Amino acid sequence: MSGRRHAARPARRRGRAFFAMCMVVLAVGVCAAAAAFALRVGKIPQEASARHKGAGAAESPMSSLRGSERDAVPDACETLSAGIADTLAPGADRSEMSHATQSDQHSECAWSLYGSTRSRQLTVELRVIGAQNGTSATDLAIRTLRGEWQSDREGKDLADTAKVRDSRGVTGVGEEAYVVYTVDGNDEIGEAVANARLANVLVTVHYSGGDNRDTSGSPLSSGAATDGALSAARDIVSKLESHS
Repeated sequence: MSGRRHAARPARRRGRAFFAMCMVVLAVGVCAAAAAFALRVGKIPQEASARHKGAGAAESPMSSLRGSERDAVPDACETLSAGIADTLAPGADRSEMSHATQSDQHSECAWSLYGSTRSRQLTVELRVIGAQNGTSATDLAIRTLRGEWQSDREGKDLADTAKVRDSRGVTGVGEEAYVVYTVDGNDEIGEAVANARLANVLVTVHYSGGDNRDTSGSPLSSGAATDGALSAARDIVSKLESHS
């Protein structure tokens, strides 16, 4: 409910004029009425103040996810900590896939390493979801994330040789998040995608790789892939939270 509720001021009672039979009785009556009136008036600001505080707490922007909504995202390449990128893809070449300006709603960056025996690729994507057709930006971001969660865990859009090996919801990364791990048996590549939402911003991280590519090949393990993707997502979410 919008608007603040104001405490109603108690109606004042109108005293009837009586002829006192004696001055003592009249004096006592006047003093008692004055004291009762003073108590009523003194109580009103306290009641109004209490109701005002309650209304203010309910209407505070901090109690609504809309208070964290964004119109733009920062540059993905600059937002991820260099230390995390170097740990997950050491010696990799960085490619700025899109450059965020003040009005951009999408930014993506990739770190890639393709060697004869070892490969690593890390991609970070930041997206602002805008309001549409009466649906708020945050509500639409929630729908988008949950739709992608269903698609990823069902393995849609994967190559025929790739299979989902693990999928789970994650807490402590934004307001909601998930991670999915897949393995491509043809290329022996293990990949994790971590997707997190912070109000109307989606942070999506893909981390993949494989070792011993010159022999039989071994995909990046589930633990290494999911931990790596989540560490990058967590780092970016913390940066967004600190600048909200």
